[in-house]
Amino acid sequence: MTGLDFSGPAVEAASGLASEMGLEATFVQSDVYEAVKATGGRTFDIVYTGRGALNWLPDIERWAGVVAELIKPGGFLYLTEFHPFTEVFGDDDLSVEHDYFQDEEPRVWDEPGTYADFEAETVHNVTYEWNHTLGKVISAVITAGLDVELLHEFDYTKFARWPILEKTGFDTYRLPAGTPRIPLMYSLRARRPAG
Repeated sequence: MTGLDFSGPAVEAASGLASEMGLEATFVQSDVYEAVKATGGRTFDIVYTGRGALNWLPDIERWAGVVAELIKPGGFLYLTEFHPFTEVFGDDDLSVEHDYFQDEEPRVWDEPGTYADFEAETVHNVTYEWNHTLGKVISAVITAGLDVELLHEFDYTKFARWPILEKTGFDTYRLPAGTPRIPLMYSLRARRPAG
């Protein structure tokens, strides 16, 4: 297994944890767009991109191209992500505050804290985010030469973004019973053709 992150401390922490658990894993510090070079041109059976990753990337088509290069013939991308539809809502409730379709310019936020700890004292608080619509993500993956095999949308999330969400499992949150259900997360599997 090979993991990649742009954060040196995150790579250190992952390497330490893997060593403690006796896992054979390599962790590489790199910008995702340079992943092919950073991994030495290796290819993999599965490339996984986890929740909350795509919104930090300005160029989703370039990301999909990099992912396709990392996958062995017959291998696949598995993506699980927060649904881009949720980005139209404000942070306090489900009032519509933002466009679903992303402009060329990123959305800029200047707020203290982190998604892991809203009360954390932080110094560098300006962030840049892009909302890549579901159609744009799927089109980018197809254009990169991958065959989409499945797309699932879910009415739960793993992140209690709004105060009205109710915990419904070990780590899942849903809108209250009786509230119309909306997509909160999605997953996608796309395979690189074997031939």
